[in-house]
Amino acid sequence: MTNNTQFKTLVNTWLNKKQPMITPSTFASFTLIAENHLIPYFGKRKIGSITEKDVQEYIQYLYNSGRLDNTGGLTVKTIRDVILVFRLSMEYAYKIRAIPLLNWDLIEYPKDMNAKKVISLSKDQELALIQCIYMHLNRKSAGILVALFTGVRIGELCGIQMKDISLIDKTITINKTVQRIYDKKKKTSYINVGLPKTKTSARTIPVPTLLMNIIKKFYTENPNHYFLTGKVKPTEPRTYRQFFARFLKRNELQKVKFHEIRHTFAVRAIEIPEFDIKSLSEILGHKNVSFTLNVYGSANLQQKIKCMNLLNDLL
Repeated sequence: MTNNTQFKTLVNTWLNKKQPMITPSTFASFTLIAENHLIPYFGKRKIGSITEKDVQEYIQYLYNSGRLDNTGGLTVKTIRDVILVFRLSMEYAYKIRAIPLLNWDLIEYPKDMNAKKVISLSKDQELALIQCIYMHLNRKSAGILVALFTGVRIGELCGIQMKDISLIDKTITINKTVQRIYDKKKKTSYINVGLPKTKTSARTIPVPTLLMNIIKKFYTENPNHYFLTGKVKPTEPRTYRQFFARFLKRNELQKVKFHEIRHTFAVRAIEIPEFDIKSLSEILGHKNVSFTLNVYGSANLQQKIKCMNLLNDLL
């Protein structure tokens, strides 16, 4: 490979080298980014001709008109994901001495004006949901309770097997996640049961006693049975999201996304003074406490009001 090598050759070579070192879902994501965004734009460019100015112009292009459906630009987060793949592939070319190293410190991103706000259920919504689960308690609806009182992600919930549940210690060990992965080149998809999202996502979560009593109702002696199905085959997140949406509609509850259940657990935990942020961060599987604070630190107005009212004694 030389500086005259076309970018599409570089990125495909890099992906093949990278595949054994990353998870199937990450490889599929990287491939999708390369095929949908990078190759159409840079594919025929000689890698030695690409400059920091080209990268900056590409970022602006993505921001203004990068959507594949031609309806506008991509979010700043998506742009960063695209540029990550571009940067890693170009750094591979540098490591094999095909090109000089680009100065990535010169690259700037648009200001993210659409930062996502954490959305969670109100206490009344949460109580109404819990009551409906108790009234229609089965294996699948019990899964909603597990998510509501442990904060597990939907892929992690789908991946829980009986061998991950300790009735004695009252814990659930998260050591895998279920995903449907799309293979862009083969144009097919498949279910993958793989490692959790990150290293810190692999964790053991203590379970409240009352929740464990409910889990016991659906516990089987086969260690390979998945909790949500009671069989050796898991349900996939898409299917469980559909069940959740139907459950809400059938019980005339407000429509919410399943991931908001995880947010609700975190917000309720922050509302409890004794629930320290370090424990919450580890239970959620976050990489560090600062990440947890950045996401949920400003999510609870009522807690701020309580704190500020403590100053009344000084007046």
